[in-house]
Amino acid sequence: MERQSASSSSSPLDAGQERVMAAAKHIVKSLAVSKNAADDMMHFLSTFDPRLHPLSSPEAGHEASDSGPDDAPGRGGEEEEEIAAAEEVIRRCNSSSSSSELIGMMDYLYAVDDAIAAAGHSARAAAAVHAAMPRLEEEVRSLLSSSLRRLSLSSDDVDEATPSASPRHGTLSPDATASVRCVADRMLRAGYGPELAQVYVSVRRDALAESVALLGVEAVAIEEVIRMEWNVLDQKMRRWSHAVRAVVRTFLAGERLLCDEVFESDKELGHECFADVARGCVLQLLGFADAVAVSARATEKLYRTVGMYEALTDVQPELEALFSGDGAREFFAGEVSSTVEQLGSTLRHTIEEFGHAIHGEASRKAVHGGEIHPMTRYVLNYCGLLADSHGTLDVVLGDAGLDDADEASTNGGATSTPSARCIRELLTLLLHKINDKSRLYDDAGLQNIFLMNNLYYVVQKVRESPPLRELLGDDWLRRHRGQIRQYETAYLRASWMAVLSTHLRRGDDGAASRPAAGHRAPQGASAKGFNAAFQELYRAQTAWKVTDPQLREELRIAVSERLIPAYRAFLGQGSRHPARHVKCSLEDLENYMLDFFEGVPKFVRW
Repeated sequence: MERQSASSSSSPLDAGQERVMAAAKHIVKSLAVSKNAADDMMHFLSTFDPRLHPLSSPEAGHEASDSGPDDAPGRGGEEEEEIAAAEEVIRRCNSSSSSSELIGMMDYLYAVDDAIAAAGHSARAAAAVHAAMPRLEEEVRSLLSSSLRRLSLSSDDVDEATPSASPRHGTLSPDATASVRCVADRMLRAGYGPELAQVYVSVRRDALAESVALLGVEAVAIEEVIRMEWNVLDQKMRRWSHAVRAVVRTFLAGERLLCDEVFESDKELGHECFADVARGCVLQLLGFADAVAVSARATEKLYRTVGMYEALTDVQPELEALFSGDGAREFFAGEVSSTVEQLGSTLRHTIEEFGHAIHGEASRKAVHGGEIHPMTRYVLNYCGLLADSHGTLDVVLGDAGLDDADEASTNGGATSTPSARCIRELLTLLLHKINDKSRLYDDAGLQNIFLMNNLYYVVQKVRESPPLRELLGDDWLRRHRGQIRQYETAYLRASWMAVLSTHLRRGDDGAASRPAAGHRAPQGASAKGFNAAFQELYRAQTAWKVTDPQLREELRIAVSERLIPAYRAFLGQGSRHPARHVKCSLEDLENYMLDFFEGVPKFVRW
């Protein structure tokens, strides 16, 4: 045969030229199925070396094509020479411990081609093919594993504390992919698809596992998740939400492309291999989400659980589309849908339990100074998170709001959504509970300060959050701002009516009030009474805390608008002993008012 003689005969051409000739002749034979393609190729090659011109002649084409009956005896002997040459190349390369260079591997693949072509009617050729397969398996393993080595080197650049930094997945370069496909094609043509699939799945499954591990996601048993400390679980849930997007859109998408290229000549086997490569990774991700779903439904987990639900539903269509074949697609679609439903159910029950927790909050310790109750801050933060994810909650809650799902409430003329009904109900529960807790204060004025503080905080948070404001509506805001004014009026009446009416002869609005018939209290007695009453109010209400600066200033102004005119009128009535009985000037009184509601008790020293 030409390839054997070219490598063994003593020709004036050097060895490198002989190898080019052998490769060219092999191309001619490979292209023999298309006479025109073979002639075109050899005509092109002959422009570089005239010696290649005879190969493109009709005689050469005829020689490379199927021989007629008259040529059969000669062709049989030539085929035996080709088989013997292929055997020799395969044997020599198999016994070599050193890795072959490109030309050596091409020779090996040409020899395998010759053996495969004759294997159907030659036991000797079939044996040669069988002997070549372990070497081809190792070549596939080596080429596929090169991506793992690159991945290992790149892992040093990944900060596990910041999952937003995505590591580079161990995908192959275009040259490596082409090389794998060359080898894979021979194995598939030789009927060694199962062996190829076993090697391919083993290596690529490891590559995928390493990539996912670099994202900070590892296999965790359900029991571990259930026992996990919250700060650890919080970090893992956060990383999972990032990882599931990266895995589907980068890692699995890349694996699917690689499978399609390597198994181009056997697409069905390629689809099976991709499913086998992806199965462990996908089930690991879904397993963690399932574990979170069945663990304790603590309210602090709500935000992270929403994030996981959104991440999984976001990539669900892309993930399902990666799998071909009814069996694989149905399996993975079922697994993903089951996990989505589990997370959705967990979200619904967590919100319901949060409502029950608000209703059942039974602490009997009053907040010092009537400040904002910690529960108010917590519930508003919670509602803010729900509002940010209102689209997801509308899907999850559906018609299962906390209030009557069949009764559509209106919000400024628009029908309420499930998320809006949910948040409205949670805030209603909160305000009812705050009203109950106001009774922990003995002073009616402080009760109303407490109610004002908390409702004002709620209203401000709703106003400052566009999602909350949109969900609750301006009607809701107007109604509750009006309630704040009612609390303010109730505070003024409870705290200042006695001082104004009894000691300054004014109503709770500061206007003059008429004393009872036949009664006229001495001026000195009224001054003393006012002094004592104001001292007590100053001591108490400087210790009361109005957290919001604007509300604090509004309250001071509301008190001053009633107290200062009344006290000015009181001073204008005159007194026989002003030095003895009138201890506070109008200016002093205005300055004292600046200390109210600061949360720091002070005393008047007269």
